[in-house]
Amino acid sequence: MKVLIKGGDLISHSYVGKYDVLISDGRIEKVAKDIDNDNGYREIDASGCFVFPGFIDMHTHLREPGFEYRETLDTGLKAALHGGVTTLACMPNTLPAIDNKANVSFLLGKSKDLHLADLLVIGAITKRREGKELANMGEMKMAGVVAFSDDGSPVTNSHIMRRAMEYAKSIDLPVISHCEVTELSNGGHMREGWFSTYFGIYPIPDVAESIMVARDIELSYLTGERLHIAHVSTKRSVSLVKQAKRDGIPVTCEVTLNHLLFTDEDLFDYDTNKKVNPPLPTRKDQDVLYEAIEDGTIDILVTDHAPYAPHEKEVEFQRAPFGISGLDLFSNMLFEVHRRSGIGMRKLVEAATFVPARLYRLEDKGDIKERNLGDLVIFDPTQTWECLPEILYSKGKNTPFIGKEIKGKVIATLKNGEIVYDAEEGMMRRVEEIEAR
Repeated sequence: MKVLIKGGDLISHSYVGKYDVLISDGRIEKVAKDIDNDNGYREIDASGCFVFPGFIDMHTHLREPGFEYRETLDTGLKAALHGGVTTLACMPNTLPAIDNKANVSFLLGKSKDLHLADLLVIGAITKRREGKELANMGEMKMAGVVAFSDDGSPVTNSHIMRRAMEYAKSIDLPVISHCEVTELSNGGHMREGWFSTYFGIYPIPDVAESIMVARDIELSYLTGERLHIAHVSTKRSVSLVKQAKRDGIPVTCEVTLNHLLFTDEDLFDYDTNKKVNPPLPTRKDQDVLYEAIEDGTIDILVTDHAPYAPHEKEVEFQRAPFGISGLDLFSNMLFEVHRRSGIGMRKLVEAATFVPARLYRLEDKGDIKERNLGDLVIFDPTQTWECLPEILYSKGKNTPFIGKEIKGKVIATLKNGEIVYDAEEGMMRRVEEIEAR
């Protein structure tokens, strides 16, 4: 089947402007200014809309196995498509942890059976994510992982982290580091500064992040291993990454959309749906994050999607867990970053498509060009809608946008040239329909 997308404003690495896109057998066959529909192709009118490559979110927590009351693969992958994300990676902080080939195979097999967004798996660095003994990285690579991380917990033992980097380098996969000095962060709930004092919330100093960033950059220098710094949030961390890149050390980093949209000032209402780790930045730090996206120091954008059950977040601020649910709103949050910061849409889109595809060697993804997979998002920047819990596909309703009017709307998400989410019809590709074939 051939699908023709007409009249959309493409924003991608290869094409920017008004183009038509013809998709055949799941791949982009042609991109041109005006493609005739003389052959009766299925046509989608994208007039007045942006057309993006399917977004790639390399940092999510899908909770399965072990915490299915918070999220399942089914609900998480549907939330991704709702937000315009066609490929996503899940972190290994599940129960049991994703620290062996059996657990990796379970996730990849189940996700393929669901026929929703493409799932990538990040394996644990250490067994049970305890930071004491290296996991079998070689077996997990053979099972299909794309990187290693103990995200949610730092690898505090520098010797173990060194050996992990050496092991990962030998099998040519990157290490993703959760940079946190827990001796400095334990007991804290927001960024240390004027507002933490004013709000009376026990703080976390910014160096709790940057000290560990510095250590892991040095270990990357020592081992030559590709190091990716997760969720950078401070000026000091950005400065360290920038210098490392100048020195030729193989370091990349990411920032979450949450840290680009909220600051420590926004915790005036003690909303637990804004409580994240690392904590929200100061306004000065946020300005540095914006600049780092512009100059390429920050490589990719992620959600750090962290869904929770309502009863876990509906408690006092100090008792609430860290995390924001973000997959349903990926496209909207990216668009809102553009509106607030003035960063060009192409720059932001590339940081959520082309760059992660290149970093993680995802062939045929992350761009709109001939022969790439037909993973596309049609987004209307003029529509508005109210973010209600029942509209979100994720089980996690813990987002600061609940009850707010949202600017812009995903009209359709295409996976391999097939509409899998439609704003009018909802989720088009359901498991029961696949099984009935």
